[in-house]
Amino acid sequence: MPDLVEIENKATICRTTCGWKKPELPLNDVLRFWRDVHSPAISRRAGIYEYRHMQFDQVTPDLLPPIAGVKYAAPANEQLMWLSDVRYADQADLDAFGNSPSAEEKALLLADIEMIVDKSTTYLVLGENGKTFVDRNEMPPVGPAKKATYSLFLRQKSSEEEFRACLQRVCTAWASKDSVERLRLSLFEVPDMEAERAAGYPIKTHPVEMQYQAWIDITVSDSASLAGLIDASTAEAFARHVTTLHTYPTNVVFTFVHDGAPTLVGLRGYGAYEAIHALGARQHQDSRLLEWMYGNIVREGIVQ
Repeated sequence: MPDLVEIENKATICRTTCGWKKPELPLNDVLRFWRDVHSPAISRRAGIYEYRHMQFDQVTPDLLPPIAGVKYAAPANEQLMWLSDVRYADQADLDAFGNSPSAEEKALLLADIEMIVDKSTTYLVLGENGKTFVDRNEMPPVGPAKKATYSLFLRQKSSEEEFRACLQRVCTAWASKDSVERLRLSLFEVPDMEAERAAGYPIKTHPVEMQYQAWIDITVSDSASLAGLIDASTAEAFARHVTTLHTYPTNVVFTFVHDGAPTLVGLRGYGAYEAIHALGARQHQDSRLLEWMYGNIVREGIVQ
């Protein structure tokens, strides 16, 4: 199988959407709907190269040693609940995604957002500003995180150039450590609401002061290893360039599209994925059967 880092880094455009549910809706119902209904539908849209969905636990400030001037805590009513990272190989694929499906069917898909989302912001990540430094996994993740996985969201103190250079240096150093099993850095563009509105998306973005400028997706050996990453050099760098660092434990990660094709969970949903694997039902993993069920979107050798 091709190297996961190589595959991920072929994407040149990413749309990273994160937010929280409407207050009156049960969280478990929303997360199950997103996982088993919304995401498999999105997985069939044209142009997607990679698509991952993550679900978060509450911000945990005491996972990292304190750094003077850096805020770790977040009000409960401002904390993210999920993130969807949709990546495209190039602009042509993003355009194909925008034109898929037709207007009527797309309106039905976007009705999901109106139904369940209270606030959400889509951040654009361009070119080298989205980079996977290391990934020691053999397969893209599906389901509950098997090791200590976190999403670090950061707000900048210094200029954009200085802030970004700081995170590039820090992530390069972290990726060299044996305790770090996966690390991806996403440097966000300022959200463009007019572009989102022109594309037909409901505008539910967070206020500017609640927006982030970067996200680090990281898996480490254990929580102690995460704390150990904040050495004197990193603490000094963050004190100069970062105002806020929110650490979200990432409970589950679902890879719905990988290397340009839907995965088994992207096609069939996680409930069917669990049932198939529980009994070793290889006949329901066969690309011939899946193509009969779902059409030519299926690729032989689909990620199981």
